[in-house]
Amino acid sequence: MGAKADCRFVETNLVYRPLMATHAVIPFAVKIPFRSPAKFLALSLLFVSGALAAPDREFKTTPVMKLETRTLVQLLEVYHYNKDGVTPADFPQLIEDYMKEGLDPQRLFFTAEDQTAFRNQYGPRIETDLAYLGNIDTAFVIFRAYEDRVKARAAWILEELKQDYDFTAQETYAPDRSKSEFPANASEADDLWRRRIKYEVLQDLLAKKSPAEAKTTIRKRYERMVKNVGDIEPLDVQEMFLSSFTRMYDPHSAYLSSDTLQDFSIQMKLSLIGIGAVLGIEDDGNCVVREVKPGSPADLSGQIRMNDKIVAVQQPGGEVIEVIGMKLRRIVDMIRGSKGTKVTLTILPHDAPDATKTRQVHIIRDVIKLDEARASAAIYDLPGDDNQTIPVGV
Repeated sequence: MGAKADCRFVETNLVYRPLMATHAVIPFAVKIPFRSPAKFLALSLLFVSGALAAPDREFKTTPVMKLETRTLVQLLEVYHYNKDGVTPADFPQLIEDYMKEGLDPQRLFFTAEDQTAFRNQYGPRIETDLAYLGNIDTAFVIFRAYEDRVKARAAWILEELKQDYDFTAQETYAPDRSKSEFPANASEADDLWRRRIKYEVLQDLLAKKSPAEAKTTIRKRYERMVKNVGDIEPLDVQEMFLSSFTRMYDPHSAYLSSDTLQDFSIQMKLSLIGIGAVLGIEDDGNCVVREVKPGSPADLSGQIRMNDKIVAVQQPGGEVIEVIGMKLRRIVDMIRGSKGTKVTLTILPHDAPDATKTRQVHIIRDVIKLDEARASAAIYDLPGDDNQTIPVGV
């Protein structure tokens, strides 16, 4: 930049933000002798876990997961710069980290009694399970307990919302509990949630909603929370658990599942193969088009517009698969594909008079450039003291 090289730089949020971390451990299905590090780096680019994933919601350690877990431990112990920072005595800490960082970062669903019980039960064997057996059933057991806690708490909230609240009482609630400990027991958890729900009702009342509207909003919020937890799949749990493990070595290392790796690669390459529509899920489970990329296949078709709903997806020669209520990730995976291939969407236009007025749209997939996420830079001369200008890089 010549004479303007000495300048201040102001970061903006326009540059690429990694999804999880700067170090990605990529799983692979190649048999490697235990404690044999020589082949790790050459082989760690092979990737098949997505193709060999366990069936949805079957929470158990698969043979592929075992291989990935053992390999991950070996990579960290041999190649991580902080490889001596984690000892066998540190492994039981993974139980607590997984509960706090992966599943319950706001310390709302588990209790301190849960934490102690899980650590006593699984802590003594966690190193053997991970490093030698590659077994992550501990993660699945704790997740199932978390899922049960969420469902039970949502039912509790629905009953709690039936009462009227006294806002003259002197009570407090801290919305950010990321640095807090778990409530001691079930009784303390109930009191914490009572104050939390009261706080949420008050927030909506201050936003000019009626008490009935406020309670309806909160009810839908926690119904949606239960649905989101129900959408979590075994590979998601594996990713949370193993990422909690990698963060024991340093806060910027993470394990990426096949889906997360794909998203990570898309953000790095700023391109993907698809139709060029940004999708979202509404509260009623419908998949809606949030944005249509200019010049994309969806845009050039002239038949897909913002706020249209995607009702079903069909591959060439395949059956029509209805996507209402389906997890967004699955819908996206069905619509993405190889360049030059066709996908057929059943669309309900946003201005359709009723739900029967659908139409089929045939689209050829192509490369979509994500130029709006590309990093850019510029230098501006801003006025400073004594009539001098200050070069500022943005």
